[in-house]
Parts: sequence; structure tokens; C-alpha cells
Amino acid sequence: MSIFNKVMLIYGGISAEREISIITSNEISKALVRLGYEVIEIDANLDLSNHIAEYKPDVIFNGLHGTWGEDGEVQKILEQNNIPYTHSGILASQLAMDKYKSAELFIENNFNYPETNLVNINNINEQVFPKYPFVIKPRCEGSSVGVGIIRNHDEKKRYLINNAYRNEVLVQEFIDGQEINVAVIGNEKTGSIEIDPKNEFYDYESKYFDNGKTKHIIPPRINKKQLEEVEHLALKAHKILGCKGVSRTEFILEKKSKQFYILELNTQPGMTQTSLVPEIAKYKGIEFDELINWILDDAGTNR
Repeated sequence: MSIFNKVMLIYGGISAEREISIITSNEISKALVRLGYEVIEIDANLDLSNHIAEYKPDVIFNGLHGTWGEDGEVQKILEQNNIPYTHSGILASQLAMDKYKSAELFIENNFNYPETNLVNINNINEQVFPKYPFVIKPRCEGSSVGVGIIRNHDEKKRYLINNAYRNEVLVQEFIDGQEINVAVIGNEKTGSIEIDPKNEFYDYESKYFDNGKTKHIIPPRINKKQLEEVEHLALKAHKILGCKGVSRTEFILEKKSKQFYILELNTQPGMTQTSLVPEIAKYKGIEFDELINWILDDAGTNR
């Protein structure tokens, strides 16, 4: 039996991923109710501390996605309130959300990482990254929000018009190959899934709204040695950033070199029944409710 009884599930939030947080938290809530917890659902905003003071929960289940919810800001509020919460702490959340800072750490620790330039979106020109195709992604976003594969001048022009409100972006070489996602549960258990998206890459639409057209392949179509390697790399990345609870790390197995390139690590993976981490967990014999219960039991302060 869990040491917690009254669970505050924080969802929604104020990021571009609000819609996904609502969807994923609906599934989390149903699981928590099935498990017998008293659940208080809070559409989280800057008044979060007031809600905590009012309801006095035993623990916070963080069902937020994107900026504010998983970039260390909410974690600061929860630490200030000295209340146990799920997923990673302040520093790990900051590092994982900041793709440039996490990339620096990955490169320092001998991961293969795409050649990358950090630029202000107003200063992107042909000299910055002249070779097509390349990738543009926001420095700090999740769920592939704002990510584009740029194959020609017109696509670049369109991206810049649609994303003119952004500030810093990463301009990255395009790595062609299989996409492998690896889940880490705790500090030792891992599992992998291959993504064969209906779109050019596993973008926002493919992740949440493609009605099953994206193929999720378990186990991935790679050999045993490659599987062991990519799962070792994911666990290493999880530990380098100081993550807690669950994480999901994205890799590309480059076609020609057969080398794994790390793209990013997600500290708050989606938690619907068909999200990648629950799918991987199920393949490993961990049912959805069991996974949610594990994440809750793993909650703590000073994360």
C-alpha cells in the first residue's frame, strides 16, 4: 500500500502543450481512481501554491507538459512547498527542456549528436546552415512543437513566417535513419520502441492525432547488440541529466554509419494508454495502472 492517500493531479498548465496535458492527465486520473486514491484535479497556473495550501495533498502527480510544467518552474514551486512530487527535479527538468544545454552535456559525454548551431530566429540565413535538408527546432519546447525539416528555400521561408514569434532556435543537420525511443523507469529498467511515423518524422500530429497511422514497433527492428547499446545510452543520458522517475530518450540509428545519434530526452513523457512509455512498460509486463502507481510511489522532495 502506498504511503500517499490524497493525490493532487496538476494538469493543463500554460504551455503550448496544454491540450496534450489535459488528454494525458485524464488517463492518469482514471488510473489513480481505480487504484483507490483520493484525487484532486487542478488546472495548474501561477496560483498553484494557493491550491496546495487549500487542499493539503499528500503528494503531487505532475501531469503537465511543456514550458513551465516540465522546465523546472513548477518544480521550484513544489520544492518551496516541501511537498513530494513525481518525475524529475528542478535542475534535470531545466537541462532536459533546454536542448542546447543538454546537447552540450551529451557531447561532453561522447554521445553522437547532430551538428548544431544556436541562432536567433531573425538571423537565420543561407550562411548559417546552407546544406539542405536541415532541421529547425525551438531551444525550449517539447512534443516536437515548432520542429521542422527544411528541404528547400520555400520551406525555410514558410517556417520563419510561422515561427517569427520565437527567439532562439537550433539549426541542426538532418540525421536520416530509424527512430528509436527508449524508456527508463527508475535507474535501471529500460525498454525500446521503434517509430515509423506517417509524416516525415515523429512530429506533434504523429504523436497525438494520427489515429494509429504511425507504426509503433516493439521490439525495434535492430539487432541484440544495437538494442543493448541504445538502452545503455538512454540510461546514461538519464543519469547524466540527473533525472528521476521515468524518462524517454529519442535516438536516430543513422542509415550509413549505423551509429546512434541522441536527439533529446523527455522528463515528462505522455501517459495515455497508447503513449510510448506505457506501451514499452506493457511489453515489459507492467500494466498502465501499475506504471502510474510506481511513478506515484517514486515521488519525493529534493529531486
